[in-house]
Formats: sequence, C-alpha cells, structure tokens
Amino acid sequence: MSAAPISTVALARTDERRIAPRRQPAMGTVCRLDSPNGGPTPLALVWNISRTGISMLLNTPQPASTALTGYLETVVGEAMQRVAMKVVHLRLLGTSDYFIGAHFDHPLTAEQMKPFVAEWSDMN
Repeated sequence: MSAAPISTVALARTDERRIAPRRQPAMGTVCRLDSPNGGPTPLALVWNISRTGISMLLNTPQPASTALTGYLETVVGEAMQRVAMKVVHLRLLGTSDYFIGAHFDHPLTAEQMKPFVAEWSDMN
C-alpha cells in the first residue's frame, strides 16, 4: 500500500470552520472594544464579518479564548451594535498588528448586520 502524494493530502484536507458566509465590511467599519482597565478603548479595523463572527486587525494581542465586548460602529454615520465575542485565533502580521478571529456569543440578525456590510443582499 502506498501513501498518497503530499499535495493530494494537502488538497483533500479542509480546516473550514465557518458556519455563515463572510461579508466584506462597509468602508470605515470598526469594532471599538471595551477597555478592561478603564483606559482608552482599543479600536479594531473590521476585516470581514458574518452573522456568527468577525475578523479584525488590532495593534494589541488578544489570545485565543479571550472574551471581548464592544461596539461595531461605522466611522461615517450613526450605526452602532453591541457585541460580545470570544477570540478563536490570533496571528501576528508583518506590520506588527494582529489578525484576530472571534465568534460572537449570539449570532447577529440580518437587520443588525445591514449597516456594516459593503454590499447588501439577502443575509440568510
């Protein structure tokens, strides 16, 4: 019995854990995190968003399993949505920023997501 070539094994493997489609955020969508010590609130740039989670860029690390709370906001406009989430992965980027993936404690509704996505379509 011979083993499959490495490239075939790598292509067959899937680490996809997303249960909801990711959407490109609207221009200027940020997540203003609550400060754990009452200091300035960390501001994260939203990279992508789904009903169940978010990916964002932040200048401070937030280790996996860290519980975070804050507000999704649009820089222009008045949209604001309270969110609670748990960090599921963290990656240091070459820019010294951190790419953070987090899962929302409660899925967002289509109506809650609408102000924060670039191109609105049926969110179901």
